[in-house]
Amino acid sequence: MNKILNYILNKLLGVRNRYKNVLEADSSTRFLPNFGIHCNRVTNQQQFKIQKGKNCLLGSQIILETPEARVTIGDRVYMGNSSIIAKTSVLLGNDILVAWGVTFYDHDSHSLNADDRDQDIRQTYEDYLNEKGNYLKNKNWSNVNSKPIVICDHAWVGAEAMILKGVTIGEGAIVGARSVVTRDVPPYTVVAGNPARVVKNLKEEKGIIK
Repeated sequence: MNKILNYILNKLLGVRNRYKNVLEADSSTRFLPNFGIHCNRVTNQQQFKIQKGKNCLLGSQIILETPEARVTIGDRVYMGNSSIIAKTSVLLGNDILVAWGVTFYDHDSHSLNADDRDQDIRQTYEDYLNEKGNYLKNKNWSNVNSKPIVICDHAWVGAEAMILKGVTIGEGAIVGARSVVTRDVPPYTVVAGNPARVVKNLKEEKGIIK
């Protein structure tokens, strides 16, 4: 959605009212102007669920791919202009920093089988023509791999990082800017690169871990 239109709708309607069918958020949580939830790719929005904790400041775009998608955000979470794309589940704990341009992506988008991907292309085109532009309305998700993402307490995810399906980022860990995280990150480590690798153990840094 156009950023300016999204900002105007948030101002006019209020975030909680605009997304009242899918959003549960504590009254202390605040939303930045660019915050948005997109769940128009399937018809039954009532099945979606987004839970947000206390004292959060959120500027994320949340894309819910299926009715089973769940996004849960704990207390005291800051998210810049980043994206959560969920087919299954994305869970963020407490006291977490997420910079701008970060993407949490809990699925592969398409099958590894070329025939399935060919059918995706055909179905997308048909849906665009016949479903008022909702080009993923009849997408077949049964052949798409998806695994939950978990971000544990006190983690920090740097700018433009990508967190892929099945990843758990451990407590107190740091993900360097533009890293692509394909495997679990141990607690209190720094990872960087593509694919991300451990570059520092914070437990060994004097004064960082009390």
